[in-house]
Amino acid sequence: MNNYLAIAIGNTRIKAVIFGGDRQIIEEYAYTHDQLPILETKLTDRDFADIAIASVVPDLLTIWHNLPQTQIIKTSDVPLHGLYATMGCDRALAAYGAGEIYGYPVLVIDAGTAITLTGIDADKALLGGAIVAGLRSQFWSLYQNTAALPDVHIPETLPNRWGMDTPSSIQAGIAHIFLSGLQAYITDWRSQFPHGRVILTGGDGDRLKSWGLRVDAIDPLLVFWGIWHCCRKTIAIAKCTRT
Repeated sequence: MNNYLAIAIGNTRIKAVIFGGDRQIIEEYAYTHDQLPILETKLTDRDFADIAIASVVPDLLTIWHNLPQTQIIKTSDVPLHGLYATMGCDRALAAYGAGEIYGYPVLVIDAGTAITLTGIDADKALLGGAIVAGLRSQFWSLYQNTAALPDVHIPETLPNRWGMDTPSSIQAGIAHIFLSGLQAYITDWRSQFPHGRVILTGGDGDRLKSWGLRVDAIDPLLVFWGIWHCCRKTIAIAKCTRT
């Protein structure tokens, strides 16, 4: 079987896709860390010609980590210029995947447990970025670090700017300040790169887009596009070596 398994282990979830021919995704999976055995059980009897794993949680190992056909992707493996050593490989792969699919220069906003912004210029070099606690982290932090503020859910739709009670004030403050801050980054990016693309990804991407964040596209698979393009040459070389 020539199918190719790609696994991305993030801070909260483990995602996996199975590629068929020519970047075609034929299966997708997503589980929390404690549900890893479910993923392993589903795929344990499957044979994969090649496997790639990108992880930001080094201590979380899968049954595929030590197989001979498995490539462990590190930030240094991503062919972008100027990446720093402590940058998460998932962030680097998402930026690379966005550039290869949508073109350079590109700004990637990854709305996950943390929200990261990563700018890559036309020469495939890191322009810079920013990191802030994600939406869920913002709400949870207020609840955990105050004596009286309630545990408030993230609103599905953008709330009124001015809340009339404590829960609605929390929702309004986080949502509007968060949205305005991200939009300010996008505006600055477009002033430097008028033809550059802005791509949104991550678990809260759909929510931010529905709130009115002005981006060019939303793509939840950027990390996997990065893995595909990062590993394509390596896989081709490996296949030649095996034959």
